[in-house]
Amino acid sequence: MSNEVSLPLIPANAVEQAFPLEIAMETQRKVFAAFERGDAVMGKRGVIPNGSDASFAYVARASQNGPTIVKFGSVTNSNATRGLPVVQAYICILDPVTGTLKSFIDGESVTRIRTTAASMVAAQALAAQSKTIAVIGAGLQGIAHARAAIELFSPESLILVARTLSADAKGLENEFPQVRISQDLDETIGAADLVFVCTNTINPVITKAPKQGTTIISIGSFSPNREEIAGSVVAQADLIFGDDSQTIQSQSGSVIAAIKENPELENKVVSLGSLLNNPALGRTAPDQVIMYFSVGLGIQDAAIVEKYLELENL
Repeated sequence: MSNEVSLPLIPANAVEQAFPLEIAMETQRKVFAAFERGDAVMGKRGVIPNGSDASFAYVARASQNGPTIVKFGSVTNSNATRGLPVVQAYICILDPVTGTLKSFIDGESVTRIRTTAASMVAAQALAAQSKTIAVIGAGLQGIAHARAAIELFSPESLILVARTLSADAKGLENEFPQVRISQDLDETIGAADLVFVCTNTINPVITKAPKQGTTIISIGSFSPNREEIAGSVVAQADLIFGDDSQTIQSQSGSVIAAIKENPELENKVVSLGSLLNNPALGRTAPDQVIMYFSVGLGIQDAAIVEKYLELENL
């Protein structure tokens, strides 16, 4: 007799239907603030670089009594030519009482939802203006960030910088009259009040200082070998924030490079949870250049999972 047990998989469409932007953002506000207070917990994030690729794993819980999640996955850039996702992720849900493996949930949808939501939380807290928004990168995360930014900020203009005109990019341009697709990165950065950088590059795409007052949200410098914004540019920023100050100083290639340029930055990086619990730590003048770096934390995934189980009474 076989002892194999078939565990349920919560699919992507179920996750996406459960999380309109407002609900997703609230999970991220709550968990980052809880993490700063010590109410959300996570183990150390493991990343194994492999050239321009990487594998990752972490374990976390969003609240004292919530389920523990174990997330693991990979970033494989060559998958773009195979018709496969560049980022693949899987999440195990452990029962909060027994510790038994309860179910799996689609990791890619959770990653996309929580990353976009956290970016919007950070942008809402830090941006001086949002009349002109730029999104650098037109992959899944870029398109998701563009849609969320339109919904949340209603900008006069949104410039999508894309190397190739994908169907998703064209669809966004056709759907929203304020969207324009461009390949001129320098012109776009110079015009934007708020910039979301959503690339898979290991080399800097932003190498020049932005105009005064710009807020830049970077999600692609999530491992030491990825420097989405040049360290020399980051080192000139007035304020630097991250999903967790200690984690980004050891895992974000852009922040690592910036600290090499200016070691004093070690004491100036502020966690998002600290900002949410104490808004006075944020922008103090409209002309400040502010940067926020996300490497992705397990508590973010755990927050989405915990909320999903609550919404579905599971």
